[in-house]
Amino acid sequence: MERRDFLKVSGIGVATFIFPVMGNPLIAQEMQKFNILPLHGLREVSHENVKLDGGFWGKRQDNHHHVTIPHVLDQLDKTGHMTNFDTASGASNGPFSANLDGNHAYDSDLYKALEGVLYSLTHYENKELSARVDNIINRITAAQQDDGFLISYFIGSKENERWDDIRLNHQTYNAGHLFEMAVEHKRLTGNDTTINAAKKFADHIDRRFGPDKLYDVGGHEEIELALVKLYRSTGDTKYLDLCRFFLDERGHAHGTERKPFTMVPKEVPVRTPGQSDAEFKRVELFAKLRWRNGRMQDHKPLIEQDAIGHAVRAGYIYSAMADISRFSDAPEYEKAVEHIWNDVVFRKLYITGGIGTAQYGDEGFGDPYLLPNDTYCESCASIAHVFWQHRMNLLKGKAKYADVMELALYNGAISGISLEGNTFFYENPLQSSGTSRVPWIETACCPTNLTRIIPQVGGFQYAQNEGNIYVNLYAAGKAQIEIENNLTITLSQKTDYPWDGIIQLTVNPESPSVFTLFVRIPGWAKGNPVPSDLYHFAKAEINPFTLKINGESVNTTANNDGYVELDREWQKEDVIELNLPMPVSRVYANEKIEADIGKISLMRGPIVYCLEEADNPDLDFAKFELQPNTELRAYHRQDLLGGVTVIEGNADQQKITAIPYYAWANRSEGSMTVWFDEGEV
Repeated sequence: MERRDFLKVSGIGVATFIFPVMGNPLIAQEMQKFNILPLHGLREVSHENVKLDGGFWGKRQDNHHHVTIPHVLDQLDKTGHMTNFDTASGASNGPFSANLDGNHAYDSDLYKALEGVLYSLTHYENKELSARVDNIINRITAAQQDDGFLISYFIGSKENERWDDIRLNHQTYNAGHLFEMAVEHKRLTGNDTTINAAKKFADHIDRRFGPDKLYDVGGHEEIELALVKLYRSTGDTKYLDLCRFFLDERGHAHGTERKPFTMVPKEVPVRTPGQSDAEFKRVELFAKLRWRNGRMQDHKPLIEQDAIGHAVRAGYIYSAMADISRFSDAPEYEKAVEHIWNDVVFRKLYITGGIGTAQYGDEGFGDPYLLPNDTYCESCASIAHVFWQHRMNLLKGKAKYADVMELALYNGAISGISLEGNTFFYENPLQSSGTSRVPWIETACCPTNLTRIIPQVGGFQYAQNEGNIYVNLYAAGKAQIEIENNLTITLSQKTDYPWDGIIQLTVNPESPSVFTLFVRIPGWAKGNPVPSDLYHFAKAEINPFTLKINGESVNTTANNDGYVELDREWQKEDVIELNLPMPVSRVYANEKIEADIGKISLMRGPIVYCLEEADNPDLDFAKFELQPNTELRAYHRQDLLGGVTVIEGNADQQKITAIPYYAWANRSEGSMTVWFDEGEV
């Protein structure tokens, strides 16, 4: 099937082009009725307005639609994620499916996958898949209770415990992913079924939690950012208020009023007579998890925190802090999330953009500069990190946030899914003695999160405000962006990025128009692998990049925000040519990172490289040293790993080959390392 040329918008009864806001004014009015614009910062350009064709992301999205999505839906079907709703609605008498501990988060896995399907269906005509989605959504909404409650696990087996122990039971987490999926379903189809179910559940939650009601927060954040989306989709300010309540409540004593929280000693469970070893271990585990030590960002108010605790939860709550700062007057959260950003990027970030070391057994951030290479970096954490950095860029309008977003996207996030698209990693270490991706993971958060991020990459590419357009990512394709005075600008990119730094950007306004294009110059092109001193290149000199408009060179000095400003009257078929040289760069870590002392890694453009046993079968990674004077060269191999640029050199009288980190573990199982020793001169 080909990419979609138009959308059929059910529920409204008309059709519009792939860029629906631009294609038909009636649809534009209906679909944008409550698309609330931010009070501060930039506006995103939705993925629906960006069509990625060919190149790195277009080909990947094609494979994602035809391989990953059906594979993930099939797996969710096999594991009972869908039939749980049949049991909850009474349509089936079958058993409730969950793991031995009772997986309260099962619903969220299905919602994330459906969200990804809906993103993908924006760009592909696929009647069979659309019908499958309709069937699943009908089964979900059939299970909703009269009061709005909608979590299959509790409806199906624990009705009397539906709001017990929300620190561990993922109630608000499930709700948040329902809201995100529902917003996307409404945007794609115009149908109110799912958004009405989401509103009904959100209203149920709003009746229970809030000022002069119950003061409490869920242990796994996600609902907060989802409530901002629901507010923007519906125009109902109570959802924004509820988001703010959940943000403000973290770090307080929960109950019938908001009051300061005082850390209490960790609970020491007492074994009861006849309790088995397995039962007691579970009690011990839950007692540990309930202790408010920072794992769930609930030990002190968010505005007083550093980056701490479970990295996925952290990425989601930091996203919500950025959003509340954009859509309301919340300067304290803007200041706090900037402080946390500095803590991560200057002290707790892997060179791949991955976050989380699991030092404290919490799947979370470790101590500053403690970044071991053989552990963690969960796929979900990298995805949450991309979402957070995207929102930071929108809030602050600075290229450094897009730098980190790009780093995490190309390296930390997509390393979690195979090139074939049907096997996955939960963890993404930077060093391994050998492992394989698997077709499914029982705790299915990562496969389903990967299902939803790849189809929405186009939505990270551009941003806008007040007649200005920001170019943040480089990828082959076309975008239509409406700026002030209802003027539509078409931007077309031709590029082989990230393998080549030559980008041709063609500007096509409806009529000659004055506006400013802010063109991001990536940090790596200016000699900085990350926007901090955590990592640096071996050579300080910068390879000059060039920028031309219609063949004439223009000033390439970036402003303080990291963009080159191109302010002019744009004509049809104006062509911008940006040439970003991509030398092979040796990367060194800050000397405070003990794990990387005496070691180097390799980057080219935004891509981090690794050595893998499949390419270097005779290399002892533990003893290997790369000499400083070893010549390294890059060339493209279309026959390898779906088409990648590799780095080669002759070291210790033997050839070495480095491949992009994201592409490791796609062949035979074997050792891999991102960091390796550097020899002496």
